[in-house]
Amino acid sequence: MTNPSADQHGFLDEPPEFHEKLLDYGERPYWSPDGSRIAFIDKNFGDVCELDLQSRQVRNLTKDNGAHHSFLRVLFLPNGDYLLIGPKHFEDRERSRFDSSELWFMDRDAAEPPRPLGRKIFEGCGVSTLTPTLTYSVHGRIDPSTGAPEDFEIRVADIDYSGDRPELVDRKVVYTTRNGRCPEPQDFRHNDTEVIFAEYVNRFPRRNTLDWKTVVKGVEVETGVVRTYIDEHLTHNEPEGIFPDGEHICLESSCDFENYWPPIDLWKLKLDGSGRRVRMTAAINRPPWRCSNSNVSPDGRWLAFMVNTRGDMSGYGRGLGLLDLEKWGQSEASQQWEAPAAYRSIPISS
Repeated sequence: MTNPSADQHGFLDEPPEFHEKLLDYGERPYWSPDGSRIAFIDKNFGDVCELDLQSRQVRNLTKDNGAHHSFLRVLFLPNGDYLLIGPKHFEDRERSRFDSSELWFMDRDAAEPPRPLGRKIFEGCGVSTLTPTLTYSVHGRIDPSTGAPEDFEIRVADIDYSGDRPELVDRKVVYTTRNGRCPEPQDFRHNDTEVIFAEYVNRFPRRNTLDWKTVVKGVEVETGVVRTYIDEHLTHNEPEGIFPDGEHICLESSCDFENYWPPIDLWKLKLDGSGRRVRMTAAINRPPWRCSNSNVSPDGRWLAFMVNTRGDMSGYGRGLGLLDLEKWGQSEASQQWEAPAAYRSIPISS
């Protein structure tokens, strides 16, 4: 992690068109099912907080609620309960994030402390907006039943509310890799029949500077059929929050420069295999800033996102912003669709 070469909060204090500042701290925002609140992590390996969108008041949900305060992500289940991700105990940033993070449950009122669900996972997960269903991935280092240390599985599971307390029940494995590729599920779409995920190729444990990429794929839950939605050599394209129509998803992309890390802006990607995308945020001309870790409001009106600098480690946040998708969608900028060179020979309709 490095310090920015400009004022720490300059990007959000003087935001580009359609952008506004929510907070000058925070990481990984996630909308409540009714769109009235945004849950987030206050700092890397920190507490879970919630912002009321109308009042802009912040409530810390875990600071005085139990013994665990080392969380990396928070998501909502469709009934308003919280799903948290983080290690029980912080060791160091790499092991605690990639090998020790696990799933936690917290009731919708945060009346009781977060409770571990007994499942370590790799990075983030995706949650259904319809049922208490989620998707996550594991590798052999955290679950030897998966195979070798570099082997991965994407699983679909349910939160079972039938007992005295909610429990996680695995339903099925929907995708496996045996070649060192690292899949991370992000969202469901089409009534939970497909899981959209990122697949990191030659990225972990360190990026191979000669042959790497992050690919956006989808897998059908019932059939296992896999589709590729964007695949660029030496480029990071990671899905980060699906639109309510299920036809588009937010994309963290490093496509502005060749063989470049990290991604700088958030784009809107069409999930039809055409690779078509259009830039939404405007950090490209505001170094050292970048925008990442986004989530679309349930009504499709707003995009909540995180800002940090190009020298920061991934996931480290320096504030939360809001993009007015309705106003952006009426602008000329929203019509400037493009596709990677490998896709440009494919006829695409608007």
